[in-house]
Amino acid sequence: MGGLFGVISKRECVNELFYGTDYHSHLGTKRAGMAVINRDGLFARSI
Repeated sequence: MGGLFGVISKRECVNELFYGTDYHSHLGTKRAGMAVINRDGLFARSI
C-alpha cells in the first residue's frame, strides 16, 4: 500500500509532518521520507 502525506501551513508544522510520515511508514510501505523547507525556500531538514 502506498500513499502520500503532505502539509502546507503558514505556521510551524514539523510535528504534523513527522507523525503523518511516521504513520504511513507503518502501513507496509517500502520507502518513506520527509523534507522541510525553511522561510528562505531552502531545505532545512530531509530524511
